[in-house]
Order: sequence, then structure tokens, then C-alpha cells
Amino acid sequence: MKSYRARIAVAAGLAVAGLALSACSGPVQAGAAAIVGKERISSSDLDAKVRELRADLAAHKLSEEQLNLGTMSVPQVILYYTANARQYAELARRKNVSVSESEIDGYITARGGQDKVDEMLLAGGVPRSMGRDTIRAVLTQQKLMSQLGAGNDQQSVQAALVKVTEEADAAVPVTFSPRYGKWDLQQGFVADDRLGAVEAAPAQ
Repeated sequence: MKSYRARIAVAAGLAVAGLALSACSGPVQAGAAAIVGKERISSSDLDAKVRELRADLAAHKLSEEQLNLGTMSVPQVILYYTANARQYAELARRKNVSVSESEIDGYITARGGQDKVDEMLLAGGVPRSMGRDTIRAVLTQQKLMSQLGAGNDQQSVQAALVKVTEEADAAVPVTFSPRYGKWDLQQGFVADDRLGAVEAAPAQ
């Protein structure tokens, strides 16, 4: 069965297998949406990203109902990608793995250019301002997988995915606030009965 991260990465048009965060819902700092390693993602920062996405959608004449988010809300998806990018940025620093701006440019060019990539990311709920960090996380993941023996066959790719997941979650654990739901390894965020529905960021 595909991991949740694999499914949502494809939904965002990144055309790359993904990994499942072994994140948990638990105690976090007041006002924090998540803790990535020792780094805090504040609820106010997340709300700002949600407003950015809504502005991007309006500029492209798209509605939130047209997004391919599965059962997740816009705040949950953006929180997911923010945590993912920060987790892999820190893991890359520790593993001495870098992704250059030219590599990101090449990735964009290979997928039809900036406009096409923006459209794919927006369809998956990723604001344009997060695009390069999201792609950097994907390319970092690919490099780490290659170091761990990923080849062209599904078996070696899957084995490398598991190893990278374990390394990432051991080195840079991610904890989400239960306000955004409970994290399920296969389904992603699911409703937390204790807190009710996830609050959406206020519209501008």
C-alpha cells in the first residue's frame, strides 16, 4: 500500500514517491502548529500561508473546491508540506547533502516551466511562496535515497524510502498540534474527537 506521503506528493504533481512522517499528535508549545526537531511552526505563520494560497488561487481563478486534497483541509496540507520541507532541510544539513538553485530550476524546466509547476503545486494546496522549498525537499529526498541504494526497480526504491523515513524521523522528529487532527501513518491527518473540526484560517 502506498504511504500517505506518496499519495499526496502525486496529488501535488511532483511525480515522485514520498515518505510517511512518523509524526504524532501531542504536547506542543502554546501557539505552535507543529514542532520540527527544535524548530517551531507557529499557528500564525500557518494562517499567513493559508491566506497566501487563497490569494494565489484567486489570481489563477481557482477555488478551494477544485483542489486535490483528498480528505484533508487546506491548513492541514500546508502544515504537512511546511513540516516536510523543514524536516528535510535539517536532515540535509546533518548529512551534508545540498540542492542547488540550478537543480531546482532544472526540475522546474523538466516539468514544463514555472507556470506549469505553479499550477501543479496549487492543485495540491501548496502556495507559490513554498514552491522552491517543497521541490528542494523532494530533490533532497531523492539524493538521500540514491545514497541508500535506490535504483530503477521498485524494490530498491521502497527499501531506500523506508531507510530515509527512519533516518528523518529519528534525527528530526515532527510533532503536530492535536488542533490540526491526529496523524495516521496511512491516512494522514484524521479528525481528533477531543477537539472537533480543524479551524480554517480567516479569509482576507
